[in-house]
Amino acid sequence: MKFNTLIKSLALSAGIAAAFASHASFMDFEVDETPYDGDVVTADKLNGGYVEYIEFDDEGNFTVAAFASMNQLFGNDGTANSSQIGSVIGANYNLYATFTASGTVTSPGVMGSIASLSADSGSFTLYLDDDQDTTYTDLASLTLSGTGDDIELGGSSSIAQNIGLLYPFGGVFDFMFNEFELTEDGEEYFVSPTPFYMMVTVDGDFDELDLEGNQILTGDVSAVFVPEPATLAVLSLGLLGLGATKRRKS
Repeated sequence: MKFNTLIKSLALSAGIAAAFASHASFMDFEVDETPYDGDVVTADKLNGGYVEYIEFDDEGNFTVAAFASMNQLFGNDGTANSSQIGSVIGANYNLYATFTASGTVTSPGVMGSIASLSADSGSFTLYLDDDQDTTYTDLASLTLSGTGDDIELGGSSSIAQNIGLLYPFGGVFDFMFNEFELTEDGEEYFVSPTPFYMMVTVDGDFDELDLEGNQILTGDVSAVFVPEPATLAVLSLGLLGLGATKRRKS
């Protein structure tokens, strides 16, 4: 990607992220790692990477399935890494998330884009993997292996505001979820604050994306709390964002 188009993509990503996440900030939360030979740790961000499967049909629709590894905790406004805040995540246990979405593609899109994508359904679920052995065997169906010891921490299946914008130099895709709730196990892991609300931002980058067939993209994921409980949790899916790579198309 040329430098000027990279700058445009960065600006687009930042602009849309700001529009969707104007209330987001680094809000401290506490996780109890004592069952995993750790302590109660104060952090303000989860971080990791994801891989996702995107399918476009011939009728203007798309579906997405993603698996995200989230094995880094950050503190001090996102600047101190896991070891600096005393976390044992990634060493003694793992966190991961699964995501799905489906919706429609409109060409040309809004805001001067080549195409815009809008999801009308989706889900996001966060898990703890004690034995650190969970992976996906079929990404399209989100079939996982090594899940026998896994603990569901929380999730949402209520998708709200979302938009995807595709431009000649790339694009971004942002989702919002509300009614994100912790399970009883999740409340034992995330011990503060209560009630629990989370913003999740996933970013990727690409030079081109054909809105047809099946493709696999990779990118980064981070999660921070939303300060106000009334604010919707945001899932910003980077199938059209900063850092993704296209691996397969059929």
